Amino acid sequence: MRVGDLVKHAPGPTSKAWKIYEDWGHERDFKAGIIIDTKDSFAQVMPSSTSAKPAWYQFEELEILSERKD
Repeated sequence: MRVGDLVKHAPGPTSKAWKIYEDWGHERDFKAGIIIDTKDSFAQVMPSSTSAKPAWYQFEELEILSERKD
């Protein structure tokens, strides 16, 4: 995953967020967002919704919708 990739929040059964989402019945945090920074195994994502703020997510919680074009 790289800065500029379009991603969606998709915590799967192997992610730490999965159990919380399953137990509490939460929806995913966003349907689409742009990676604006990365560090180690984390990506900072700016969600597409107007009221959202950037947040950090583990790569395993994200699914690439479209890779950036170089």
